[in-house]
Amino acid sequence: MNLHDTLRKAAGLLVELPPEEITETTPETESHAAPQPGVHAPMPTKPGSAPSETDKLWADLEKAAQPLRGGNVTAGAPTKTVGQIVREGDGPNLDQIQVAPNTLPAGANVGGTVDFAAIYQAAKLPSAPYTAEQILEMLASLPAELPLDTRRIMVKAAMNSMGKAIGATAETIVADASRKLAALAAYTDNLTKLSTEYAATSERKIAGLQAEIETTRAAMTAAQQRQTQETERCQAEARRLDEVLEFFSLDVPPSRHAPAEPAKPNP
Repeated sequence: MNLHDTLRKAAGLLVELPPEEITETTPETESHAAPQPGVHAPMPTKPGSAPSETDKLWADLEKAAQPLRGGNVTAGAPTKTVGQIVREGDGPNLDQIQVAPNTLPAGANVGGTVDFAAIYQAAKLPSAPYTAEQILEMLASLPAELPLDTRRIMVKAAMNSMGKAIGATAETIVADASRKLAALAAYTDNLTKLSTEYAATSERKIAGLQAEIETTRAAMTAAQQRQTQETERCQAEARRLDEVLEFFSLDVPPSRHAPAEPAKPNP
């Protein structure tokens, strides 16, 4: 599954929330609420530029937005999609996250490594009281043989105990993870664009070099043919001049008119 498929799936995932985490819609928050069926939020693009792959992705998600789906959730428990959580939280929507490779600081992504923190910083993502990476560390510390439901209960208990102290909730963690996914998608989109442009430039350069090689090879072949022809003509003229020398010389070696020496008898 590529990054865009992961984002598509992530935006539609349902998250079960404690009742106290559901807030009523007010005039101040209506602009962040999920779009109603048939109402689609405009996708921000630069003036005069065509929508990027990421813009098209999130436009599709906005068009596909619909009331919460039923699923394997606790009866009566409040739920939100990941897309709703991000739209209603502090920070950019997923479709607004942009990052270009040339905005990374010097020294980032050296030697084949990827500096994810530099990517998220370049995307200007807001800080989270408890990050998605910290949740991954917490999950890694749990026994692998524990059932998924048990691990969820343990993580929720830990979140309840520290959430009030640091302001971390399921919503803030989900928003942090999904925004980082969007930043990675935007970054790789730009990498693909740069790579495509570089490949096109390189192909043109290669074509120019190949043409130059063919021109040089043709000139080299012509020079070799000229050398062969002129050498043959010089040799023919040398034979003509040698006739003059042979005419005025005695018929003794090394003249070619000298009689052949008798063969020596075998001992």
